[in-house]
Amino acid sequence: MERINYDRAVRDQPINLERAHRSVLRALDSAPIEPWAPGDTVAVVAMGASSHSAHALVFALVAAGIRAFPLTASDASFYAHGSQPADHYVIVSESGRSPEPIEAARHFTRGRRIGITNVADSPLAEVVDVVLSLGNFDDAGVYTIGYSATLLAYALLCGRACDRSAEGLPEVPNRVAAGLEEFDAPAHRMAEKLRDTRTVDFVGQGMSLAAASEGALMFREALAIPTAAFDTYQYLHGPMEPLRAGSGLIIFGDGRELTLVDSVLDAGVQTCLITAASTSDLPRPTHENLEVIRLPDGVNGFVRSILEGLVSQLIVGHHAAVSGRVPGEFTYRQADTKLPVE
Repeated sequence: MERINYDRAVRDQPINLERAHRSVLRALDSAPIEPWAPGDTVAVVAMGASSHSAHALVFALVAAGIRAFPLTASDASFYAHGSQPADHYVIVSESGRSPEPIEAARHFTRGRRIGITNVADSPLAEVVDVVLSLGNFDDAGVYTIGYSATLLAYALLCGRACDRSAEGLPEVPNRVAAGLEEFDAPAHRMAEKLRDTRTVDFVGQGMSLAAASEGALMFREALAIPTAAFDTYQYLHGPMEPLRAGSGLIIFGDGRELTLVDSVLDAGVQTCLITAASTSDLPRPTHENLEVIRLPDGVNGFVRSILEGLVSQLIVGHHAAVSGRVPGEFTYRQADTKLPVE
């Protein structure tokens, strides 16, 4: 796997999602996966961008009656030796070289460890029982394709492990291709609105918390803008108080999110709403401080999560262009966040 230009990585997603779809299905066809039943507990173990994608899988499983929680891989080292926090484990690392998930996997129950990685023969593959490879495609230094493909892998895994097949998965590459066209102009306008903002908050609930968390990480990594991510209702309990002119707010959702948007527009907050709600449901859809990006009708679950993430990716790309940033060129590099390539 090589590091490629950020914009190319974003634009190449349709073809690479087709590749990931084929690769994960091949792996699932021969994988000895024990079914996840109501009453079982599933832990999604990851770091970084992968840990943000975990919110989508967790909320999908909870809605299906299966206990699930995201587990930051480094936190697993604090469990007492031999303890098992879950019945099943999904261990995620796009590179397959993040040391924390690899070390955590060593201590989890054998036969219950499913690894999701872009690189089939990575170190992660050596410490799990089933490897779901995304297809070994190239990605940017700020992950784009890998994030989207991980969400697709979650959806396919749910179809196998808990018989909860998501609708529309074969159409994901076409949906993303259409989104690249439809979302591009409003994403560019939003990037212009955010040109002079000092902070940006990201807000969403349920599966949309994945897009909010990942969007906040991408803005920090690619644009060096301070950000934070919140569950919608948690945001109402105080964290929104610093919003002022000079603040940015990116919101995912169709419910309470709509009135949240309306409450901040007159304060000069540059706001983007990513929603499937109709324009008639929005209090002030043409306000000068608001950009609305509508998701396609009838798109839900993991497919919606992928499209929500795509919006943030496009905004980041346009903002980088107007601000002179190069996504993937990091000021601070940490030598211990990846195992060395042999």
